[in-house]
Amino acid sequence: MIRLLKYEYLYLIPLLLSAIFGLKTLRQKWPKQYRLLALLVIISFLTEIFAIAWKWHLYDMFPKKYARNNFWIYNIFITVRFGILLTILYRITHSLHTKKTILYAGPVLLLFGLLNYFFIQGPYQYNTYSVIFAHIPIIVLCLLYLKQLLEETGQVILHKEPMVWALLGTFVYHAASLPFLVILNFLNSQQQSLSIIYLPINDTLNLLLCTFYLISFLCKPLSTRLY
Repeated sequence: MIRLLKYEYLYLIPLLLSAIFGLKTLRQKWPKQYRLLALLVIISFLTEIFAIAWKWHLYDMFPKKYARNNFWIYNIFITVRFGILLTILYRITHSLHTKKTILYAGPVLLLFGLLNYFFIQGPYQYNTYSVIFAHIPIIVLCLLYLKQLLEETGQVILHKEPMVWALLGTFVYHAASLPFLVILNFLNSQQQSLSIIYLPINDTLNLLLCTFYLISFLCKPLSTRLY
């Protein structure tokens, strides 16, 4: 338990609080995109707890011997998370062109994530290809959403809109981590000491993302007209 007090696990605090506050989206029957966001946060928290527990103890608690490697858990989550984010962004965008692009390209990218998991990089190596191909469209779609808000003819109180906080945090996390992910395989093979630098950066980005999730659930949607 003391190990959870390390900086690398600090993001679990706002993530847990986000999951708890996110339950009100179900109780108060918020629009579906917010309930999907709450589902994403809850799945994220459960995935993190399972992955940490697997690395610490679970892998050694079965009669059959399993590897301590927990990448297979995170690699599954990459595709699940991407699918939920695409669904949220599909529901909140006004552009028919963007909606069609998500409908056609989304399943292809999700299929690639599965193929990468089972046949290309495999479950026990961090699936950087899947992460990169998920990050790029999410970054673009977050920017399009923010552009959509700025073009709204009616008054929009941005700092009180939950989805603004959630997708702003998502954009920052994806945009900041993408350059490292692009060169991560090279660094692991050629400059492993440099690849370790990514870990505290990712910890900070995780903390920031989960804090933005928490802020989003402390707000309440003022109007469903935006969607």
